[in-house]
Amino acid sequence: MTVWRTLDDTEIVELALRLRSLDWSWRLGDVPELGAEFGWRIERIGQHSASVDVGFGLSSGRVDGWDGQAHHIVQSVTDSDSDKADSVWDAFVRMTRALTGALGEPTTRIPGEYPAVRWAGPEQTLMLKALPNVVKLKLVPNEQLALDDEGDALAEEERS
Repeated sequence: MTVWRTLDDTEIVELALRLRSLDWSWRLGDVPELGAEFGWRIERIGQHSASVDVGFGLSSGRVDGWDGQAHHIVQSVTDSDSDKADSVWDAFVRMTRALTGALGEPTTRIPGEYPAVRWAGPEQTLMLKALPNVVKLKLVPNEQLALDDEGDALAEEERS
């Protein structure tokens, strides 16, 4: 039987603090330096994204962007397993508590089918998100996050 893995409280706080204080070029061509700093194995770097193994298997992390400019750093902080929905939810709640203890109250809480919590910084925002089979930690420059939110709002209007 395979054991479902997740970062513990100390590991998620350490990772969040490192990401939150990241001073990086946000260029996809610089992903190898970012990977070296975080101990990731680079799988592929393309014009619009990079795939990395952050320790949870193939493509457990990625850096998304466009035309060489990075827009999001996303990494799994749990294993991915569709049979572990309760474990995913429990990990999300536990990690949210640990991060709240270290970073303060989230600046935004997003309820719903895929709940998320955000901690906004002066230039970038850290987000923890629960998906059906995995918990992800994401770092996004604030300018990009505003564009993402605007796009999400427009998509929601179209669905209504």
